[in-house]
Amino acid sequence: MKYSFFTLFFLIAAVGFSQNEPPKMPKYVSKNAAGIFYYDINDAFDKIKLKDDEKKASASKIIRNYNDEVKKISFLNTPKLAEVDLTVNSIGEQAFRDRDLANQVRKMIEETVVPVRDSVIAKEKILNTDLEKILSSKQYKKWLRYQRSEKEKLLPKAPQNNQQQNNGGMMQRNMRGMGGMGGRRF
Repeated sequence: MKYSFFTLFFLIAAVGFSQNEPPKMPKYVSKNAAGIFYYDINDAFDKIKLKDDEKKASASKIIRNYNDEVKKISFLNTPKLAEVDLTVNSIGEQAFRDRDLANQVRKMIEETVVPVRDSVIAKEKILNTDLEKILSSKQYKKWLRYQRSEKEKLLPKAPQNNQQQNNGGMMQRNMRGMGGMGGRRF
């Protein structure tokens, strides 16, 4: 009796956990979508291995000016971006079901976020051209790599549910057996 109860309990639990749940929609942050972020000057210097004090002074002035310009853009557009955040995060699940609502949300995002993104990109181009004049080619390449990694941090993470995590491990195990590195070869 005791074993049948535990067996039944584990069977019900296994069926309950194995059902597919739809992935949760990640929280939309319009400042991230617009590319609004600020560079940490010391972290940037560490990444690009900038040692010269003269170059550090001029590069920090350039980066500080860029951060100030982006802060102005952010300050001027904060109410509009907050409205977009509120709308997208409250309507998000309904937009999957209603195509017209999804188009309205997309249009709202295009009207508010895209112009802000374009102005940030324009400031970023000025930043990059100014830094290119100061830095060596190797340091400039490291700067671009650092800049790309900072932008990638703003991207939302893909939602995962239990089924995807479980299947991911099985797929990796199966791929090893199909001739991947460390797999058994026949």
